Amino acid sequence: MENQTAEPQTGVSANAALASLLDITYDFLYAGSDLDSLLNRIVKAVSETFGLKVSTIGIIDKETGLYCVRASYGFDPETTKKILQVKYTKERMAEDLKPEFKIGRNTYYVPQEGWVPEEEDWLFIAHPELANVPRASPTEWHACDFIDFLMYEKDGTLLGYLEIEEPLDGKVPDDEKLRAIEGFSDLAAIAIQNAKLYEQIQEDRKKVEILLDLIGHDINNYTQAVSGFIELGLSRKGVPEPTRKSMVKALDQLWNLTKLVSNVKLYGKVETSGDRDLRPMDLVGTIKEAFSEARDFTPNRQVRMALHDDEEKKMSVMNSLAKDVFLNLFTNAIKFDPHESVVIEVSVEEKVEEKRPMWIVSVADRGPGVADDMKEAIFKRFWKGGDPRSSSGLGLHIAKTLVVIYKGRIWVEDRVPGDHSKGSVFKVALPKCEKNA
Repeated sequence: MENQTAEPQTGVSANAALASLLDITYDFLYAGSDLDSLLNRIVKAVSETFGLKVSTIGIIDKETGLYCVRASYGFDPETTKKILQVKYTKERMAEDLKPEFKIGRNTYYVPQEGWVPEEEDWLFIAHPELANVPRASPTEWHACDFIDFLMYEKDGTLLGYLEIEEPLDGKVPDDEKLRAIEGFSDLAAIAIQNAKLYEQIQEDRKKVEILLDLIGHDINNYTQAVSGFIELGLSRKGVPEPTRKSMVKALDQLWNLTKLVSNVKLYGKVETSGDRDLRPMDLVGTIKEAFSEARDFTPNRQVRMALHDDEEKKMSVMNSLAKDVFLNLFTNAIKFDPHESVVIEVSVEEKVEEKRPMWIVSVADRGPGVADDMKEAIFKRFWKGGDPRSSSGLGLHIAKTLVVIYKGRIWVEDRVPGDHSKGSVFKVALPKCEKNA
């Protein structure tokens, strides 16, 4: 860890310091920061604002139940490495923080006269040579003094502590400064809990992604093997027509299974990282890539995209998952079009919606269409409702989730107004942006 030894300011009033720390804490509370980075920012901020020469933060390790020093300020690099290995039991914490040392709601001032340092405690004492020198006055800070500001979780259990090892001015902090630091420690406790929750969510996301990859890999292996056997059977002469039809239906169901696995994996990605890596992207290029992939899924059918475009660059802020929005629309259009030759009409137009310049992408198919009472419902998660478009109820929900992340919207209209049976037009509105936005 980088040694933090910047000289703090001592002339800041407690009220001004607290106001400054409130600004800093706002960042702590709402920034997605890893825990160790957050702890080091907190100890640095409180030390430089309140004039602390040396300070530390310790928090509980849920697995061991021990309080571990996780961040420090003012120590040299060698000492820092050693103190970050120090751990305290709950019993030791209770032994040090006796009721008679409590000077605030969650503040304990442990004077040199009230405890005996153990071996690891000497690491925190900046001037051990002064340990036996008497205190000159009640307001003078002694080398073996420390003050702990306890931080609690929402359920009231002890989360950790912010500890003053040595003030810069060599004086015991006055009541006004102690109350200000105490208030800040409450806010820091919330920020720390947020950071721990963020870390847990990230860890859970990784586990989900690994599980989905493992399941998807195994299921795809099975489906590929089964589909290979079915295709081999279909290639043989003399297969009765009823059997052939059944085998073709079986292949369709395997395709649905493969699509379901793909959608589940994609759903996991959207839920865990759908809002990451947003950047200006070529909208038309994304559409073309999605169509090419959808066409490759059905090599035995004649599929064509009629793209109406002026060939000007059309940029929108998206990420690599944007392709899947249109891939879903194209695969549905191909799958449910009863015609031997499939033609999907696509256009991209500029339009202002609620004072926002938008790109409106229209994907028109010649499938069975969507009844009026289902035009909103089909975008709900796991919705089927008898609609032949959806085998898993995930595809259109994923598309909508991504479009919302991109600050747009998606909806469906009749290709022939008033007659849904003539096919659908799925419309995707995405904000327009400049290339370097």
